[in-house]
Amino acid sequence: MPNPPTTTTADYRKLLADIRKEMEHGLKKVEELLERQKVLSYWAIGRRINVYINTREMPPGAVGAFYGDLSRDLEMHGRTLQQCEQFFRYFPKFKPDKGLKWSHYRFLLSVPDAAQRQAWIERIKKEKINTDDLRLMLMPAGATDDLPEFDLKKPARGKLYTYRLLRADDIENFDVPWFVDLGFAGCVEAPVSKAVLDNKYLYTSEKVDGVYRLKVTNARVSDLFTFRGKLRRVIDADTLLLLIDQGFGKWIVQRLRLNGIDAPEIDTLAGQRAKKWIENELKDAENLVIKTYKTDKWDRYLVDVFYSPKEKDLHRIAAEGLWLNGRMVEAGIAKVWKR
Repeated sequence: MPNPPTTTTADYRKLLADIRKEMEHGLKKVEELLERQKVLSYWAIGRRINVYINTREMPPGAVGAFYGDLSRDLEMHGRTLQQCEQFFRYFPKFKPDKGLKWSHYRFLLSVPDAAQRQAWIERIKKEKINTDDLRLMLMPAGATDDLPEFDLKKPARGKLYTYRLLRADDIENFDVPWFVDLGFAGCVEAPVSKAVLDNKYLYTSEKVDGVYRLKVTNARVSDLFTFRGKLRRVIDADTLLLLIDQGFGKWIVQRLRLNGIDAPEIDTLAGQRAKKWIENELKDAENLVIKTYKTDKWDRYLVDVFYSPKEKDLHRIAAEGLWLNGRMVEAGIAKVWKR
């Protein structure tokens, strides 16, 4: 009578390893096929939208309304639909490039020159540049992070003293090759560092013997533009005046607009109450942490504000602090702003 199979032998363990390897390989192939089909589908969607728009005489302003209707009826983000149409215009004769995902092509839409786009495609394939790195490398000088969805349960948080590099050519012709982007349209020469300097990496700063150094960090692009701030004044229910620590010994004063909320005007009783509420809420907060985004029509940077009364650890405030914007909505003194 043959011996029963055993699950403790070397042969069995090798079988397990082989099957797991095969499963992982198969799943990877499925993911690649799905991504390829996604790219092709978005190109085809863009072609149909392009043909529809260009075969109809739409009055000024009608294109925006058209995308609004299309977004509603398809339950698909309007920005994605616009990117699909731009994708078709930028790549009218299209064949998917191996290794490139939809996100690669989406970020390449920020490159208007066709020859430069093709050069980027070749570089992506050669260097195997992932989408996070590509997004970072294509961000122009003075750019800010995209506005996240307003989520009361999970606000977008960043990491303090996280920086990207700008090529000197992106600013002006300088003898030094790299600058550190400090946000708020400011920069400083990149200090001498043991780290490899390249705009496909993110860096954190550290001060050693009074000298600033850069160190490569595993932070994400969404961690950028996060700063320590000190409250100077509450101007009204959605505007603060802050003294901001940009790092590298640089400070700046800015009027900042709270992101994602609609607060009552200061000349109303409700606006006065909301202003007083903020002042009371922040009175014991020696330090604030702010996550900044693009400017509004009044040229104020949009910010999420985090605080923790009497807490000294800045990184803990950034990671765990109370979120002022969300607290205002929960307290009923502001509403979520509908974009």
